[in-house]
Amino acid sequence: MGPIIPHSLKGRITLMVLLFGVVTIILNHWWRGSQVTERRMTRLQAEATDAATPLTGILQHLLRRGQERAAELEMSYAALSPRLELGVVCDRNGTIRLSTQMQWRGMNIQQTPLGADWPRILQTLDSSDTVNVWSTDSNGLVVASRFYEGYDPSSKGAVIMRYDYTYELNQVRGYALHDSVTNVAVLAAICLLLWTALDELFIRRVVQMMEHFHGATTKGSHPHVLEGNDELAVISREFAKTIRQLREAEAHVLEAAEEARRKMGRELHDDLCQRLTATKLKAEVTHELILEENGRQADLTRQVAEELAESAVIARSIARGLSPVGFEDTGLEDALMDVASFVTRAYGTRCTIDYGPVHDLLSGSEQELLFRIAQELAVNAGKHSKPSSMTISTHPASDHVDLVVMHDGTPFQENPAPARAGMGLHLLRQRLITLSATLERTTQPGPPEISIAKVRIPLENAPVKSTSSLTP
Repeated sequence: MGPIIPHSLKGRITLMVLLFGVVTIILNHWWRGSQVTERRMTRLQAEATDAATPLTGILQHLLRRGQERAAELEMSYAALSPRLELGVVCDRNGTIRLSTQMQWRGMNIQQTPLGADWPRILQTLDSSDTVNVWSTDSNGLVVASRFYEGYDPSSKGAVIMRYDYTYELNQVRGYALHDSVTNVAVLAAICLLLWTALDELFIRRVVQMMEHFHGATTKGSHPHVLEGNDELAVISREFAKTIRQLREAEAHVLEAAEEARRKMGRELHDDLCQRLTATKLKAEVTHELILEENGRQADLTRQVAEELAESAVIARSIARGLSPVGFEDTGLEDALMDVASFVTRAYGTRCTIDYGPVHDLLSGSEQELLFRIAQELAVNAGKHSKPSSMTISTHPASDHVDLVVMHDGTPFQENPAPARAGMGLHLLRQRLITLSATLERTTQPGPPEISIAKVRIPLENAPVKSTSSLTP
């Protein structure tokens, strides 16, 4: 049943409407055909009874008077009817007196095609009803009429007529089929209108709502709210409210994390780095003093001073990574320059900055999130793609801001198992969602082949035009 039943709501509703229409059409055709055929058969039974009753009276009168030739003539007249298939006159013992088939005279009725009807004929002879009518098949009727050959009640006989109404019933079925075709057209139109109404009032709104939901969960944009006051509109409004609250919570979490990073960076820079620098200076002074007295011990103090100097450099690098000094003092451009310097030192990649002025278009928190995104993209490219050159650029526009990271290293390969993605990619996604931004990765054919990662941030006072999917 799995492959037969569609998984989508639209497919299931379409299948239900189709099944409803087919079942309704079949039932209507069966009911109309049965009703028309039954009415026609009732009418034919009445006509057969009306035709057999006068013939029975005439034959009874003629046989009582012994006028068998006249009775044969009446049977011949009756045989001219196109509907009459067989006709016989028999006594109570079943001996045929008269027949539309001359060869049956004197035979027992059970030796003729009417033999199967002999039990019903006997019922007619013994019942209080003068005429008995029954169907032999779907197209024929048998009429048995009781009569008396003489005035003795024991001289019972029967006039049996079998009529074939194939032509008339085929005509009736043709009329019923024509009516059914008309009704099918009406029912098909009703089903189409029903499906159209369901599609317009329900399915399209559900699909539209799902598109809004999917856009909000994948691109980080705020979901649109369906118009109206029905249940779907209420669900849409509640979902949009939940998404807004979730975005606000994520923004607060990221802001708290960035504040913790800044605080740790300041403490490292203002406390630990200063202490290391002071200790290094003291070690250098100690080295100068000991150098005058004992060269061997002076060599040890020199090594201590060098290690303290290296520790101070490392601490300052960590502090700048946690809380970029350039970002706080001179803006986003210097912070990106610091990222480029780090990539050049750490990975031997020639990294340049092409800065378009975007600081006036973004708030301080947005600039910081953009810096973290650029830092993650550049560090990931330097670590995994091993490029020889890299460019980090920003491009302002009227309704959006673009951040582009290009390099000539190995193109980015997304891990097919999201659960195995690193913390960096997870934070990158969260920052993109907070900014309602999209990330698009493309390659430019070479040689050398250039990998491009473009982040587009829509501005709050401009409509979002980008439809790129977020695929970090």
